[in-house]
Order: sequence, then structure tokens, then C-alpha cells
Amino acid sequence: MKMLVIAAMFGVAMPHRLHAQPARLAGHIPADFSWTLLSLSGERTTLDAFRGRVLVINSWATWCEPCVAELRTFQALRAAIPDSALQFVLVASQQREPVAQFVRRRRLQLPVFLEASAAPTVYAFEAVPTTWIIDRSGRIVFRHRGAMRWDTPAVQAFVRELLDSPAHVTR
Repeated sequence: MKMLVIAAMFGVAMPHRLHAQPARLAGHIPADFSWTLLSLSGERTTLDAFRGRVLVINSWATWCEPCVAELRTFQALRAAIPDSALQFVLVASQQREPVAQFVRRRRLQLPVFLEASAAPTVYAFEAVPTTWIIDRSGRIVFRHRGAMRWDTPAVQAFVRELLDSPAHVTR
């Protein structure tokens, strides 16, 4: 079933501004929870604070049109799946003030962070946006470079399947 959902995700039609490279399954690579992030209010945290949840990590920028276009689809996914075990982590590699202004102006309702340390090697990325999905057991199960529609029924089914899977959390 999981492979059917993933295959359906690859074939999702996207509106004009959300064209992207083909989605790629990253395999079941162990996530690195040591990435240090800074909230817009100035609080330091690491991904470890979200261990045991399904994480949707997105590297984005305010100046990136495809990034901005897909943000509304992340918000729609959050609205469709309000489960507290689903955690969004939107990471911008920019200065705080432009990001904070963008979030206020767009009324973005998802958690936005800044990089306080370089991304660990497992998240090495060359382009924004890049998105990773980490399951409750701490494995990267999906990675996508480029913008994508995250509010489709196929993506919702995939995320719900991850939420329904028991966590086998290891530290």
C-alpha cells in the first residue's frame, strides 16, 4: 500500500508555479536530530525536540517563488491533518527580520525557524525548496527537491499512514 501511495505522489499534477524535479524516495535513512534551529522569537532548539513525531522539514527562502507557492499547500496539509504528532519545521537560511516580516505579512501559521547551525550531512541540499519527511521512528522516508503540492489526497494518505505507524524511537 505504501508504495502505491508514494507512486501516486510522484504523479501528482501540479499547478504552473509548482513544477519540480521528480520526487525521490530517500529510502529509510536515519535522520540526524542534532540540527540546531532558532525560532523567530529567538529560542534555540534541535530537531531532537520533535523526535517521535512525523516531521515535515522544509528548507525554503522568502525570495524563492516556488518556495512561497508551496507554503499554502503545507498550510492546507496541516489543516487537513491537525494531528499533534505531525510537526512542520520550515527552515529559512536567512536573517531573522526579513523572514519574520514575511511570516507576519503572509499570516503563515506554521512553525518557522532559522538555521543556527549548518544542516547535518544527511540533509545536504543544493536547492530550495527541499523537503524531507521523517517517520515516527526517526527515519527519512521521503525527500523531494523542488516545489510540490503537499495538499493532495495522495500526500494526505501517505502522512496518515506514517502517523498510524507505531514509533520505534531510538536515541
